[in-house]
Amino acid sequence: MKKRHISGLLILVFGLIAIIWYVNKPNQIPVAGELGMVPETLGGVGIEGTGGDPQLNREKNRYDAPKHYADLHVSDMLAIPCAELEEAGRKKREYWSYDERNYVAQEEAQGVRVTGYLIAAKESGRESCNGYSDSLRDFHIWIAQNPTDWKPDALIVEMTPRWKSVHPEWQLRTLEGLAHDHAEVRVSGWLMWDEEHPEEVGKSRGTQWEVHPVTNFEVFSDGAWHGLGTSAMHYSMRRSLY
Repeated sequence: MKKRHISGLLILVFGLIAIIWYVNKPNQIPVAGELGMVPETLGGVGIEGTGGDPQLNREKNRYDAPKHYADLHVSDMLAIPCAELEEAGRKKREYWSYDERNYVAQEEAQGVRVTGYLIAAKESGRESCNGYSDSLRDFHIWIAQNPTDWKPDALIVEMTPRWKSVHPEWQLRTLEGLAHDHAEVRVSGWLMWDEEHPEEVGKSRGTQWEVHPVTNFEVFSDGAWHGLGTSAMHYSMRRSLY
């Protein structure tokens, strides 16, 4: 009877220790992330964000993954027709014509998986889609057709706070290291037209089409595709050999 009582106390003590460790563990992933679900609302910010174009923000903040993907190269993305959307300019989508809204809806319903070379990455500033929050920021990533290409000929893909919340391995320093090596990457996500940056085409991007949000990010290393966290380890090991 006494042994059973002691065993019960030990179980209780170890249970309390486990709970305390779980609550205070570093870099804790949100509960949604641990369940494999991307949150609809993050940091009090809904999918329409704050200000800006609510319809565009909804596309940027999609929290479901495409069921099907079209395999493309960066050159394919740069060649997607866009003359009709360029005419809409920077207007909010609610003011677009029926044909413009219909065309972009068809295109943005597609999931894409784009292969290219990672040439640059940075953290964005505060944006309306993220409620102008200091803590909720996208990663802007440039993917090129060739490792020697630069931003005017590249595709922008964006990792959003919602998807980063369930992928703690998506770290800017990792992306910067891979960009330094011009690593070959494969990026999956939603096709999206960003009407907010027409003046950047030919200067800091090759098209207003983006992969936004990114739902999966892979790096080609040692003859196979690896997730971002695994690929970073492969690259670190390879560098240590030289």
